[in-house]
Amino acid sequence: MLIEQFKKKVKEVVGSQWVFDDPADRYPYGRDIVTDGLKRYTEMLPEFVVLPGSTEEIQKIVKLANELKVPLYIIGGGSTLLVGSLPAKQGITLDFKRMQGMKIDYENHTVSVEPGVWALPLSGEFKKIASEKGFRYRPYFGGGPGPSSHIGTNIFTGQNKLAGYKYSMGIYCVNGLEMVMSDGSLLKTSAMACGAKSSCWAHGPGPDLTYLPFFYNGAYGICTKIIWQLFPIPDHYITMWAYYRDFKTPLKAVREFMRREIGKGLTVIDCWTHSAYSSESIQESRILAKVAPMIFLGLSIEGTERIVAYQKKIAAQIITESGGRIAPPELVEVYKGHEVNSAGWQQSNSPRILKHLGRTAAAGTYLAVNEYEEFDDRMLKILKDLEDELDGYWNHPEPGFGQYAGGPQTYLSQFGHTNNAVEYIFAWDHRSQKNTQAMVKILTSIKKVPVEMGAGPLVLGRDPSAPQFMKGSYAVAKKLKDLLDPANIMSPGIGFLD
Repeated sequence: MLIEQFKKKVKEVVGSQWVFDDPADRYPYGRDIVTDGLKRYTEMLPEFVVLPGSTEEIQKIVKLANELKVPLYIIGGGSTLLVGSLPAKQGITLDFKRMQGMKIDYENHTVSVEPGVWALPLSGEFKKIASEKGFRYRPYFGGGPGPSSHIGTNIFTGQNKLAGYKYSMGIYCVNGLEMVMSDGSLLKTSAMACGAKSSCWAHGPGPDLTYLPFFYNGAYGICTKIIWQLFPIPDHYITMWAYYRDFKTPLKAVREFMRREIGKGLTVIDCWTHSAYSSESIQESRILAKVAPMIFLGLSIEGTERIVAYQKKIAAQIITESGGRIAPPELVEVYKGHEVNSAGWQQSNSPRILKHLGRTAAAGTYLAVNEYEEFDDRMLKILKDLEDELDGYWNHPEPGFGQYAGGPQTYLSQFGHTNNAVEYIFAWDHRSQKNTQAMVKILTSIKKVPVEMGAGPLVLGRDPSAPQFMKGSYAVAKKLKDLLDPANIMSPGIGFLD
């Protein structure tokens, strides 16, 4: 009865045509690759789905939800990943597809967007503007895995290889937020709090509450507007890739790149992941993985023609001296995507890698570059120690799968930023229950590594390891959650595990 009462009132706010309760309409909002592959979360459909059309409508819905104690979950781009948008309790889902507002401040080089605007279309719009109007600026977003979740919570935490750390993580490129809080009130941070004339002001006054939604998937409030900084489109840019036989050797090159400030968006990835990005089919990716070098190093160079030529020469020298071999661009399809990234245009290979690898899982952390080798050694030791128990993983029907379907990756920022991340990615054939059980065994062991090394794991979605491995910061964040959302209606069970 409570839900029916709530539904009736919501229809009065947004119009009955924007409220969906048919099971066929609700089904896509209750599952994603994690529920389908890992089977770690029970699929749960929302009671109904609402498509609000404005901030004012969202405020009214949130006030009603607070009065009736109805949980709210959010989704923006139309796809979900890592269970960040899936209901954890009986409640409703707000889908922001109707909220496509975008306003460009050409003078101050910023853009304000609503939550239904996601990265790829926004990037495409600026590409069109650059071509037609000669306005050669574009936003930079960290790039979530695919067009997923809600622009105010997901892309803050995203990482997208060569583009991912050109200007640090996406949240550092946000000048202000507008958020609907759990009581329906409106919180405006930084530039949003200072009016239209201050759209370029990213800090203050007071605590920088622009970071408030970081990692918490709508658990504090709903972002209804964001102001992004715009960055110049580089006149010249290239990407470079190199082949290596192992993970440790290219790390020597990476340290030298960072020391000499050569290139941006440094990344080191294993052959299996690289091949999945580069192929049109799973069969092609597996063949390529078996004939490809074990490790690839990539970087982006941008600037004037003279700067690009100079840095390319130095980069080639560093690669050669570290034992790497510069890869011809025409040999691997992935270059095309990273050339787009290098130019500054958002793109994501994640849907392709998920399609070609089958199911993936990762354990990652933020560590100093000189700790990456130890991280890799620990991962390999865990696999070796579990070797006798991982029959379902190693004895995969595809020959060589256990050897190639896993490896280290790094994402390294440049020029003053400190977001150095390393992770170990595993793929497995989820059709086999043995393989899935083996993967759960692997994940249970590797999650401990970052903590043992004095860091916390990369936590995305409803990761049950967050309270265990991030006790101090998690406890403080939970107190803030209790203060801002005492009725626990904002994405309960997602940002914080109840």
